[in-house]
Amino acid sequence: MNLNDIKIPGVYLFALSECMDDFGIEPFRWLKGSGFTKIDSSFIESSIDFPVFRTLVLRAVRCSKNQALGISVGHRLSLQSHGVLGFALMNCDNLLSAIKLVEQYISIRMPLVKLTVNYQNGLFIALLEENIPLNDLRIIIFDAILVTIKAALDQLMPSLKKDLTLCFPYARHKNVPYGNLSECTLQFNEPAASIQFSQHYLSEPIPFANLAGYLEAEMLCSKELKSLEHETTYKSKIKQKLLENTEFPTQTVMASWFNMTSRTLHRRLIAEGTSYREILEEVKQALAITYLANSKMTIKEIAYFLGYEDDRNFSRAFKRWKGLSPSKYRSLNL
Repeated sequence: MNLNDIKIPGVYLFALSECMDDFGIEPFRWLKGSGFTKIDSSFIESSIDFPVFRTLVLRAVRCSKNQALGISVGHRLSLQSHGVLGFALMNCDNLLSAIKLVEQYISIRMPLVKLTVNYQNGLFIALLEENIPLNDLRIIIFDAILVTIKAALDQLMPSLKKDLTLCFPYARHKNVPYGNLSECTLQFNEPAASIQFSQHYLSEPIPFANLAGYLEAEMLCSKELKSLEHETTYKSKIKQKLLENTEFPTQTVMASWFNMTSRTLHRRLIAEGTSYREILEEVKQALAITYLANSKMTIKEIAYFLGYEDDRNFSRAFKRWKGLSPSKYRSLNL
C-alpha cells in the first residue's frame, strides 16, 4: 500500500480540531505549513492525504502535550460521524450483522486498520490490526478507534456497557481521565488492540433497526468500497447524503454541503443526465417500496419519514410511481 495514496476522512481532522479548540490552542500553531488556516465543518465531507494527516496529528500532540489526544478525539465521534457506514450500522438487526458490516467496510472510513473477529471461551473478540506500520501514530490511532467503537456500541446497545472490555496494547496513560470509559473494563499492555464481550449479545436485536435503511445504506457502502480510487458521481454522493440524514433538504442546502451554489450543483447534475428532483424521487421511491414490503410502519409513519406533509400526498406520489396505492402494494407484497 502506497502511503501517498491513502485518503483519511476529514471528519477525523475536524474532531481533532474541536479538541484543540477546547484546549485553547490557536489553529496557526498546529496548522502552520499545511496550507490550511482553519479546520471547519466543510472538512467532514472531504478527505485528507495520509502524509498531511500524519503531520497534523503529530503536531497536535506536541502542541497540546497530550499523549492521550486520541481518547478525546474518539469521544467526539458518534455513529453519525461515519457517514453511510454509520447509518447502515444503526439499522442492522443485531450486533452480529453490525460487526460483519464493520469487518467488511471499515476501509471506507479508516483505511489504516483492519478488523477481524474471533471467538474464545464464550467471548466475542473484535481484533484491530495495522494495515500499515503506524509507528508514532499507533497509540493515538488505536486510542481513537477503540473509544469510537465503544461509543458506537453504546448507541447500538446501551445494555452492553458494563459487560464490555477494551484492550489497549500499551500502558495506561498517566494522569488522564478516561471519562465514561470507566463504565466498562479497561485492560492495558495487552498483546493486541481489541474489544471483547459475551457472545450472547450478538443475537440481541438492536433498537430502532430498520431493514429498508440498512439495505439501501449497505448498497452504498458496497459502491463506495468499489470506488475508493475513483471519483463518484454527484448523483451517488447526493443519494449517500440523503440516506445519512433524517431529512430531505432543498437543493440549495444540499449544494452548500458540497461547498457550491445551487446553480453549480444543478449544472453538474444536468451534465450527468439527471436533476436533484429526480434523485429525491428515486430515493423516496426506493425507501417507500422497501418500507411497505419489509417493515411494520404504518403508511402515515412512512409518509412522515419520507418528508410528506400527510399520507394523502404520499399516496398520490406512490400511485404516480407504481400505478397503485401504498396499501394495495403492501397487500400484494406481504
